[in-house]
Amino acid sequence: MKFDFTEEHEALRALIAEVCERESDPRGCYDGQSVIDTQLWAALREAGVLGVGVSEDCEGSGGGPVEQVMIAEGLGAAVGAIPFSEHVAAAEAISLFASDDQRKRLLVPLIHGESVAGIALPTAANLAAVQATPDSARWRLTGHLPLIPNAAAATTLVIPAQIGDEVRWFVTDAAHRTSLPTVDRTRAAARVDLEGTDAELLSGAPPNERPAELLLTLAAAEAVGCAATALNTTARYTTERHQFGLPIGTFQAVKHRLADMLVAVENARSAVYGAAWALAETSSAARSVSVAQAVATGNAVEVAGGAVQLHGGIGVTWECDLHLYLRRAKALEATYGSPAMHRRRIAESLLDG
Repeated sequence: MKFDFTEEHEALRALIAEVCERESDPRGCYDGQSVIDTQLWAALREAGVLGVGVSEDCEGSGGGPVEQVMIAEGLGAAVGAIPFSEHVAAAEAISLFASDDQRKRLLVPLIHGESVAGIALPTAANLAAVQATPDSARWRLTGHLPLIPNAAAATTLVIPAQIGDEVRWFVTDAAHRTSLPTVDRTRAAARVDLEGTDAELLSGAPPNERPAELLLTLAAAEAVGCAATALNTTARYTTERHQFGLPIGTFQAVKHRLADMLVAVENARSAVYGAAWALAETSSAARSVSVAQAVATGNAVEVAGGAVQLHGGIGVTWECDLHLYLRRAKALEATYGSPAMHRRRIAESLLDG
C-alpha cells in the first residue's frame, strides 16, 4: 500500500480550501432557518467535486476514498454546512448495489448536485423500524426512523430494509422528513416518516458494509479538519494575546498544551488517511475505519475544547467561532458511535482473529 500524496491531491486540497474560504457561511444556519449552505453547495457543484469517487461512465470524476477524505477534511475545517459525507456514502451505495440502468439514472442528479442525498445505516434499530413490501414493479416502505444524521436537506434517501434474511437497499424521494434541532445546526438531522412510501429496490450486486465504512471514515475526516482549524486558530491567538508583557504562547504551560493538541490532530489525521487508503485497496476495512473513528472524533472534542480554554473569556462568547468547531466535534463524536464503542469493535475483531 502506497502512503503518498500526489500533486493532484495537493491541488484538490487547495481547491477545497479556496472554495470554502470564499463561500462557506456556517453561521447562516444559526442566524436563520437554513439547513444547508446553498452557496457552498453550488460552488462545490461547479467545481465538480460532488462526483469524486463515482466512475466516469456515470459522469463522475473518478478518484476514490483518499480524494473523498480530502474533501471532507477541508469541509470540516470550514464547518461546511452541507451533508457531503452522507451524500457521498449514498452515492457509493447506489454505485455498488444498483443495476447498470439504475446507476446511470440515479447517480447523475447526485453528481451534478441537482439532488441532495441522505442515508440511513443498516443498524439493528433502523432495520427493525422499516418494513418493505412489493407493489407491482416498485416497493412500499413503512415505518419511522427517529433520527437520520445530516438528512434535513436531503431530497433523496437511501434506506436499508430487511427482506427475508437479506439486508437490501432502497432509494426514495417521497419520504416525509422533519428537521430536528441538534447541538450542531450545520449538520441538521431529520426524522423520517414512511407511510407506504414509494421506493425503488437497488437490484444489482449483493449489499456489503462498504457504504457505512466510507461514511464513518468521511465523518472522521470532518473531525480532523475541525480539530486542525481549532488548533491553528489558537496557535495564532497565543502569539497575539499578551500577558505580563509577553505573548501567552511563550508560557511553558501554553506551549505544552499546544504541543499535545498538535499530536492529537496528527494522530487523528494519520488514522483517517490510513482508513482511506485501506478502503482504496480493499472492499472492506472495518478495523481501520473503527481506528479512525475512535481516534479522530474523540481527539477533535479534546482539541476544540482546549482551544476554547486557551482563548480564555473570549473563547466562550457567541462572536468567537470556536464554539462552531466544538459543536461540530461533539456532534460527530455522538453521531456514528462513540470512541469507546469503536475501541470495543477493534478489540473484538482482534480477539476473533
